[in-house]
Amino acid sequence: MSSTSRRLLRYGRQMTKHRSIAPVMSCSSFLLPYNGCNGSLWNTPQVRMKSMLSLGQPTFKSHPEFFSHPEEIMPGIYKEELRSRRASLCHIVSQLVVKRGSEVNHLIVIPASPKKYMSENIPFPYRQNSNFLYLSGSYDPEAFIVLCVTGKEQLHTLFLSDPDPMSDLWDGPKTSPTAAVEHYGFDQAFLASEFETFMNSFAQKTNRKVKVWCEDRSIVERYLDPSFGFEFKNAESPKAVIDSLRLIKSPGEIELMRRSARIAGEAFQQTMQLCANLHAKGETINEHQIWAKLDYECRIHGAERLAYPPVVASGERANIIHYVFNNNKCHPEDMVLVDAGCEYFGYCSDITRTWPVCGKFQNDLHKSLYEMMLKTQTDLIKKVEPGISLDQLFGIMSEYLVKGLEDLGIVKEGSSKSGNCQEIALRFCPHHVSHYLGMDVHDTASVGRGEPLGAGMVVTVEPGIYLRASSNQKDFLTRVGKEFNGIAIRIEDDVHVTEDGHCVLTHCCPKSVQDIENWGTVTQS
Repeated sequence: MSSTSRRLLRYGRQMTKHRSIAPVMSCSSFLLPYNGCNGSLWNTPQVRMKSMLSLGQPTFKSHPEFFSHPEEIMPGIYKEELRSRRASLCHIVSQLVVKRGSEVNHLIVIPASPKKYMSENIPFPYRQNSNFLYLSGSYDPEAFIVLCVTGKEQLHTLFLSDPDPMSDLWDGPKTSPTAAVEHYGFDQAFLASEFETFMNSFAQKTNRKVKVWCEDRSIVERYLDPSFGFEFKNAESPKAVIDSLRLIKSPGEIELMRRSARIAGEAFQQTMQLCANLHAKGETINEHQIWAKLDYECRIHGAERLAYPPVVASGERANIIHYVFNNNKCHPEDMVLVDAGCEYFGYCSDITRTWPVCGKFQNDLHKSLYEMMLKTQTDLIKKVEPGISLDQLFGIMSEYLVKGLEDLGIVKEGSSKSGNCQEIALRFCPHHVSHYLGMDVHDTASVGRGEPLGAGMVVTVEPGIYLRASSNQKDFLTRVGKEFNGIAIRIEDDVHVTEDGHCVLTHCCPKSVQDIENWGTVTQS
């Protein structure tokens, strides 16, 4: 990892550890002479009614069952925390440039996700850009954040799409700039049509000596006219800086992830029970039914959506690591591998379980291999603590996995002492054992897996075993090992790294043989 990347992580940990920085001075000299915008655009009966409507997302007033305080933008995430995140981002980028030996003004642009369409006039379900949501708490599409930094002064501005009566008819009213300042805590907010006026003012006040930060160059080209005189060719992405902040979760974020994990874990419980009930009735079980049950249970208990297309793979299809067709029949004698999680107020869970379709471990090969993988996974979780890295966890998993396969007689004797456990393990588990988790399933992608874990991080622990008739496994398999051909098992939990160890967020999801069989017991109707 580069020295810049390590410096970013150090800054990010400092910012998130204290959750505050030196007092932020607002760039009052860059405030436009009016805050609000073209009044005529908002002075209509339809727009005035906006004050009687929600902001297009749950709030304390509209959904008191989720919130405990009017200052919460998301449950447990207060307006001041969002402002602190923006301030920390501004502080870090300015420090980075100072370290490089120059002092300039900064313009940071973070766009919301645009609406996307699957076909003519048919939109995909909307999902906000995680970085935009992290810094604003807003689900408004077609908006963008502009953060201005001059010395120790900062100005946080939100730009929103202009009112459009026809669009409002189809999609509902948009958040007004006044409501955005009041609700999200920005210094000011304007319409996108006023961006040019804002930028001309900023360019004049800074003598056009501005460093531009933008995660998407198309946004720079779309909104930042060359006439402003900025050096766009040297624009940098702030993604690594934001990742360094997002890596360490606040207590409010951890609580949202705990809730997301509980919703998904309880959905797995109900899904295991559904399989047992359908099997007891002699009905055919389809992978698609399992998918539908998980989706239903997550949504009905408050999740916005599943966090990613789930894997529901029964029998030998579980050897396809990212199998997402989920449309085949499940045979009662097979196991089914399900990798699914949900998203709750922007925070993800990620769980994998493998269980017998019929609800009981009746196949000795299945049970012995499952118990070995369960021991591997639970022993690995015990290793999660501040200081260890995800790559080190993979090395430990490799040793555990090869030793477990050797004890079952699946690989040749002496394999665990060969000195190349990682090479052998990769043939049976060709994916990493862990990744960071947060607002995205594969969170903070710019942070390497060789970095030491710290309190406040959330990671997955997901060893897998995939036994298939492949050439790269044959050299290690014994005659007994070939009897396991076609079996695949993965077990995954979400783990919060604490000051003195760890806490498993997904503990309610059945994992032991006894718990799986308990949930696989037929319910009496």
